[in-house]
Order: sequence, then structure tokens, then C-alpha cells
Amino acid sequence: MKIVVFGGGSGVGLAAAKLLAARGDEVIIAGRGVGPLEGLRTFAVDGTNVPAIRAFFEEVGAIDHLVITAGATNRGGSFLGEITDQTFRETFDGKFWVQVNVAHEGARYVNRGGSITLFSGGANRRALKGMVNVAAVNGALDAIVPTLALELAPTRVNSISPGTLRTTYWTGTPDQQLEQIFDRVAKGLPVGRVGTAEDIARAVEFVIDSGFMTGTVLCIDGGLPQSAL
Repeated sequence: MKIVVFGGGSGVGLAAAKLLAARGDEVIIAGRGVGPLEGLRTFAVDGTNVPAIRAFFEEVGAIDHLVITAGATNRGGSFLGEITDQTFRETFDGKFWVQVNVAHEGARYVNRGGSITLFSGGANRRALKGMVNVAAVNGALDAIVPTLALELAPTRVNSISPGTLRTTYWTGTPDQQLEQIFDRVAKGLPVGRVGTAEDIARAVEFVIDSGFMTGTVLCIDGGLPQSAL
């Protein structure tokens, strides 16, 4: 199969790309700042630049599956403190519109019976202080999945909603502070640990291979809604 992972230069996207390539799929990675990666075909494409996205898909041509892990989100802060209207705009520009732009331009290149997989996150299913902007953008992405599944059929459209992961998302957070965050989250989750990029990569493989799944949000979050956080 020929699979595009948009946002595959690091974290979950890279883990998924490596897993899929290891099983024999032709994997193409695209994203802002993506450099050469051994054994993988890569393209540096800015997900906020629609003409660049369009040119990328024109060059790549027909594909079987499109996985869109791209999306930068500002973790925000207090609604009456750090959060502003600009914070909301930046969050939606960095995640919602990137994924919508890529899906809009890439959908016409997905072969019949293929799939598009979006990425949201658990903040819209479990109330957490300081995450109102992230909750909003994740909820918006999950909300469009059923409609896109109808409009783009027979292309399957699903979303993966991860919980807290030990990935490059946390780059810049001091090590001691980060370990305290992970320890607190792990103690509150039923599974007793935070997730990894590899956990979500296996979910990507499952969604791609599940030909009877569409319009679904797959939650891989360690039991976040039942957590004691």
C-alpha cells in the first residue's frame, strides 16, 4: 500500500511511518521542516500553505491511505488569564486548519476503499484546567469526522484521539517538571502509565487496516475519562 503520513517527521507520525514501512508499505512523509530519513521518502511541506499542499499531492499522485498527525497546539493556560482570542486563533490555525487543508487537498488522491485518519486528543472528553483552547480544537476535529465519512465515501474517515504521550510534544519542558507531570498523570490513569508514540502507531495501523470502520473516533488514552486526574 502507498501511504502518506503528513506530520511524520517526529513523534507519533514518525513512529507510525516506521511501523508501516517495516511491514512493507510504501510510506511517504510530509511536514514542515521534514528532512531526509533513511528508507523513507520525505517532503518538506508547510501544512498552512494550501498551494504547497496541493503541489505535494500532485507530485505524489494516487495513494491508498492518508494519515494526518500534523498539528501544533499551544497548551494555553487560564481562561481568564493567559488565554486570549489570539490564543484560540493560533491553536486552530496550527491544528484544525492544517488537518482540514491536508484532508481537503489529499482526499481526491485517495484510491477507492482507502482511508483518511485525522488526529485530535483527549482534552475535549475530559475537562482539564488550562486546556480550553485545546479542548475546543480537538472537539472541532472529532465533530467533522462523521460528516466527512459520509461525504467522502467510500473513502473511510476516522480520527484517533490520544491521551498524554511521552513524545516530542513536550520539547522545551524542563526534565524534572516533565517527569512530575508524567508521574501525576500515570498515577491517575487506570493503566498506570502515560502513552508512547508506538502505542498510537499501532492504532494507526489498526485504523488503516479496518475496512469496516468509518466515521469513528478511536480513543487511545489509558482510560482518561475514568481517571483520577
